[in-house]
Amino acid sequence: MKYTREEAIEIALKAFPKARRIAVENATMGQEDSIIFRMNLAQDRACYNWNAHTMSAIDYVMHNSRAREEVTSCS
Repeated sequence: MKYTREEAIEIALKAFPKARRIAVENATMGQEDSIIFRMNLAQDRACYNWNAHTMSAIDYVMHNSRAREEVTSCS
């Protein structure tokens, strides 16, 4: 089941309580899970010193939400 981005973020933050909310929200806003996204994500992790919970939460949201579909839809 795919959740809205907001629902997936809340679920991820409960599952990964040490995740940084702002990082998860910003990293998943309108993103498509691609090699370029993953490369940028690795750079952001190094620059901002994100912890493992933050990275796991971002991964959860990217795999369990309709984040990209919500941004590109016409409705």
